[in-house]
Amino acid sequence: MTGLLKRFIAVFFRRIVGRHYLVISALSLLLSGLAIWVIATRWNINSDFKALLPQTSAAYQAMEEVGDRVGSGSALFVVIDSPDGEANKRFAKVYAEKLRGLPEVALAHYHNDKSFFKKHQLLYLDEPDLQKLRDKLADKIRDKKRKANPLFVSLGSSDDDDDDELIDKKQLEEKYQDLAHEDYKEYLVSDDGYALTIVVRFVESSTNLEATNRLLNKVKDLGQSLEPSEYHPEMALEYGGGLINRQKEYSSILDDVQTSAVFTLVGLFLIIALYFRRLRAISFVLTPLIMSVLWTLAIGFLVYGELTTVTVFIFAILLGLGIDFSIHLLSGYDHARAEGKEPVDALIECYNTTGKATVVGAFTTFVTFLVLSFAQFRGLSQFGQVASVGVMCTLLAMMVVLPALILTVHRFKPHEPSAAGALFGLSMPEWAKETRVRRFAPVLLLLAAGLTTFAAVQSPQLRFEENFRRVGKFTPPWQAAEKKEQKKDPAAEAESQAAHLARKVASQAVQVRSQVDPDTYKPDRKQKTTGQKYTSAVSGKQSSTPTLLLFDDPENARQVYEHMSALKREGKLETVRSVASIYAFMPGTLDAQKARMDEIAALGKVIDDDDRSFLDKKERKRVAELDDRVDVEPFSIYDLPTWTKRLFKEAGAGAKPAHEGEEYAFEYTIYVNEAVDHMKGAEARRFLSELQQVKKDTGIDFRIGSQSYIYTAMLDEIKNDGVVMLSIALIIVFLILAFTFRHPLRGLVAFTPLLLGALWMFGIAAFVGLRLDFFNVIILPVVIGLGVDDGVHFYYHYREKGRGSVGEVLRKVGSAITMTSITSMIGFGGLAVTDYAGLQSIGYLAIIGIATTLLATLLVLPAILWLGEKYDIQWLVGE
Repeated sequence: MTGLLKRFIAVFFRRIVGRHYLVISALSLLLSGLAIWVIATRWNINSDFKALLPQTSAAYQAMEEVGDRVGSGSALFVVIDSPDGEANKRFAKVYAEKLRGLPEVALAHYHNDKSFFKKHQLLYLDEPDLQKLRDKLADKIRDKKRKANPLFVSLGSSDDDDDDELIDKKQLEEKYQDLAHEDYKEYLVSDDGYALTIVVRFVESSTNLEATNRLLNKVKDLGQSLEPSEYHPEMALEYGGGLINRQKEYSSILDDVQTSAVFTLVGLFLIIALYFRRLRAISFVLTPLIMSVLWTLAIGFLVYGELTTVTVFIFAILLGLGIDFSIHLLSGYDHARAEGKEPVDALIECYNTTGKATVVGAFTTFVTFLVLSFAQFRGLSQFGQVASVGVMCTLLAMMVVLPALILTVHRFKPHEPSAAGALFGLSMPEWAKETRVRRFAPVLLLLAAGLTTFAAVQSPQLRFEENFRRVGKFTPPWQAAEKKEQKKDPAAEAESQAAHLARKVASQAVQVRSQVDPDTYKPDRKQKTTGQKYTSAVSGKQSSTPTLLLFDDPENARQVYEHMSALKREGKLETVRSVASIYAFMPGTLDAQKARMDEIAALGKVIDDDDRSFLDKKERKRVAELDDRVDVEPFSIYDLPTWTKRLFKEAGAGAKPAHEGEEYAFEYTIYVNEAVDHMKGAEARRFLSELQQVKKDTGIDFRIGSQSYIYTAMLDEIKNDGVVMLSIALIIVFLILAFTFRHPLRGLVAFTPLLLGALWMFGIAAFVGLRLDFFNVIILPVVIGLGVDDGVHFYYHYREKGRGSVGEVLRKVGSAITMTSITSMIGFGGLAVTDYAGLQSIGYLAIIGIATTLLATLLVLPAILWLGEKYDIQWLVGE
């Protein structure tokens, strides 16, 4: 088998690569150009966490139903800002009408017209309050009539002559101020009066960021075309909310891609130049590597149409992995050339030794990623599928393109390289000698044992980070201890109290100023950022990413809303800021309204039966208003004002059918605004737990379309899938190594650097306070690939050379794997310098993992092989 493989390699390089290297180089360049075109035309990143979940997940299906029925679950807040509130309203009226005319817009809302609710005000009062109002009005009118009698003489105290209101509404208004229509501002104006907000929702829920950008630009261009400066010279349009945040995140990802790519390529350029000490080596290493990355991304976009925020950074991972292949191969080629072999012969020797180890290392990495591709969690499965294709593309580039490129350059500019191996003035031959390895082997084993003990103690402290806000952030234990010991500075506390007092005095001064001269008083701005302006305007009643409860029966929706409202009033929904539904605007059921109609009719009779001539003008006006409000009939949700229905409009293609006489359905949903951060796992779980309890209490099932649900489902999926898939991958990798080295114990020897390196990585991560998270777990298969690659190369070359070659292998292979580890750390360092916390966490853990697997290889394998030679363990060191 070995002889057949050697003959194949000889034929491949002499008859194919050796003869057609120019054609191969040209075709690889052409293929890379085509890949660039595919990437440029199909580039699309899906930053929605939903895209990371399996389609069978209940959380995924609920969010799909939200998009299908309601449309966009995320809101766009259009903020109109100027010192003239009336100008803001005039512009908002025109802008909102234009927005509603766009086919993509489902809602453009800024004005809550309350005239309907004023007309039906009495239907919202309880029966006892209606009766009290009727009795009080009758008493007041009777008292006014009695006082109007010229023969009337007051025998009471002067208190009888008070000037109380004919109808005192203050007490009733205070009691019913929490009614939905009272809770909404008439205009969505910020508290300081400078900004008016239009809430915009779209017909379709788009995760295509390019489409989202086009839609947002369309809305912005429409606003500018209306020339806001003509309404007021200082008028400005600002935009915020979930869609704007997604757009910013998309731009941030693009910036991070560029930052990471530049940092990585520049770093690799410098380190490769220092290692190989010639510029052409840079092109030999990087050119096929960049080609393979381009091919991989092109295949990914062609197959999937879009990549997740995890998968899109596959380029950094492939650079980190692939550069191992290219450096090992180029280093092996240089050693063969330094021994006097011709280019083709040097390639044959290199690929017969280093090439085999490279293929084994690549195959184990491929299998690791392939196992991940079967995960239910799509964040892992898509990454695994694209990464496994990427490993094969990288291997193809190293086996075919790299030798063709070497021969092409040699033809036009021959060069006789010396063996690489010096970096930063340090050369392996200076200290990696056989005698030194034997002398220090016990020390190396003792050091490895110490590190293993330390890691075994620390690793149980490693945790999975469920708080997205803390992803990529860690506090070393020594800093944590310092913070814990620090006491509150008395001076700082006094300064804080003084600042609080100053704000209080300033607030009182403002109140005095506004009362002294209200005509010229101009309030200071309280809401200065876009987020502060629209948050103040909607008063917590609108969220850019609300949780939607979806029902199939309107009656179920009503019952659940009423139950949740009762719980909210009792303070039993601690994680909920507000609950909104069309039923919030109702004065109860039709039966409850009919029960009140008897009292309203009695109140009308009091008004109609009495003569109003003895009342003054103001009192007659009050009675007339009340007379107008008793002329009402019970109503249903379908009689409510249009603006209330629009708030809950189902605008998607799969919307529920509209009720007869209505344009759209609106009675099947409940909007819940969370009082917690849905990106903090513990808080999100608490929120979902309260909603699940509502299900149990009411016995009514409903779907929960929520970012909290998405986030917690994602955490559960990755923790479950990650453990299972990585365990399977490790078992398969071990079996491959056992087969490759034709003995399970020899396979275990090659496997040892990975096992120890992984344990040390977990221990160091726990010690410095770095946690695992749903981003950096994808680096674990990379660590598997790199750890196996180092062990395979070292042990394979030792088996080739035989006993007494530990020093030689350490000089040749140790130099190469040190170099590949440094370049891999630079590759992943490109992620650590980005602004995206998830990518930073990948970079940090990768650097630790690569360093520990390298250290395990250089510390443990030479010592183990020395022990094998000393005690004549033949299965380990050969005969």
